[in-house]
Amino acid sequence: MKFVRRFYRQLRQPNMRNHRLLAPVVHRLSNRRLWKPCRITVAHGLAIGMFFAMMLPLPLQSVFAAFFAIRSRVNVPFAMLATWISNPVTSIPFALMQEQLGGWMRSVFHLPIPSYLDVSGKFPFTNIDCNAAHFVLGMLMSGVLASMLSYPLVHFISLCLPHHLPAQRDDVLRDLNGRRAR
Repeated sequence: MKFVRRFYRQLRQPNMRNHRLLAPVVHRLSNRRLWKPCRITVAHGLAIGMFFAMMLPLPLQSVFAAFFAIRSRVNVPFAMLATWISNPVTSIPFALMQEQLGGWMRSVFHLPIPSYLDVSGKFPFTNIDCNAAHFVLGMLMSGVLASMLSYPLVHFISLCLPHHLPAQRDDVLRDLNGRRAR
C-alpha cells in the first residue's frame, strides 16, 4: 500500500499533469476510485492482470493490463501487479505449460488450427520440441483459466478476511446512504 500511495502522489504532481504527452493518461489514472481496493474492483483488476500475465509474453504486459483496468474502471494496482506472476524466472515454465496445454486441448477437442500456425521447432534455451499452434492455443486458454480462477479466489479471501478487503468502496457506501460523495 505504501508503494501504491507513493505512485499515486507522483501522478498528481503538476509536472506530470501538465506534460503534453502524459496528460491524457495521467488524467485518467489520477481518478481516486481506480486506486481504492474493494472486493469487486480487486477481483476484476486481478482477473485482467492474470489474463495478460498468461497471454502476453511481453515486458509491456502491465501497461496493457493498466489500460484495460482504466477502461473497465477497476483497481489498477492489482491489475498491474498480477502481471508480474510471469516474470523472467517463471516465463519458461509457463511457456512449456502453455504449449503442453495447447497440445492436450488440440488432441482432445480436435480443434482446427490455421496451417500457418502449425509450425514445429525447438523451444528456446532447451531441446524441447514445440508447436506454435499448441503454444498460441495454450496461451489463450491459460489466460482465460487464470482470470476465471482469480475472480472467485478474491471473493473467497474477502469473505474470510472482511477487514482487509471491504465488500464495497467507501464512496459507494456513502452514495447508498444518501450522502454526497467527494
